Amino acid sequence: MAYPLADVLGLPRRPQRAGDPAINEGRGDVADDREAPEIRALLESARAGDEAAFGQLIRAYERTVLRTVLAALGRREDAEDAAQDAFIQAWRHLGSFRGEATFRTWLLTIAWRKALDRRRSRSRWWQRSAEVAEGDPFDDVAGVLPNPERAAIARDTCDRIKAHIARLSPTLRDTLLLAASGDHTYEEIGAMLGTPVGTIKWRVAEARRLVASRVELEPGP
Repeated sequence: MAYPLADVLGLPRRPQRAGDPAINEGRGDVADDREAPEIRALLESARAGDEAAFGQLIRAYERTVLRTVLAALGRREDAEDAAQDAFIQAWRHLGSFRGEATFRTWLLTIAWRKALDRRRSRSRWWQRSAEVAEGDPFDDVAGVLPNPERAAIARDTCDRIKAHIARLSPTLRDTLLLAASGDHTYEEIGAMLGTPVGTIKWRVAEARRLVASRVELEPGP
């Protein structure tokens, strides 16, 4: 599947206008995570049936959505399909968005649920390898050990860390990967998973503790 998703979905492009939301070219995300007036304007236009406005919202958030579902699925092909499903559902149910959370959080919650649905539907999902242009999602977590251990990690140790992450319970593993991606605050992760922020912080700390202790107990190469 080719990106951007807005083009895949057949949404027309709208010329950039003064006041449109700024895009961080490094991440492809809206620069300010708060609900900006420009985002609200795009949402109002999209609710009125403006497909180009919704396409602009997709282009603002598509990379964050893709990385989010990738944390759950581990394979780019599956992640792209789940992201497309999420954007389609968001478009169809845009009228149900009430602004109780930011649009970004609302969209990421839809995306996460789509990823979990796809993960449940496939067998032995975790055994399938991930080769992703943005990198293996485990690479974000390879540095969970504090310095100076982190500075001394060899390739073999990184591979063992990834193996131990794969063996975590889905609850701990998913939370750790989402936190390690750097795309989400704890509050966003809590909203996506329907879990209190304090529990999210505990899961991340516990996952890091388990991985670090198991690597330490394992004999070296």
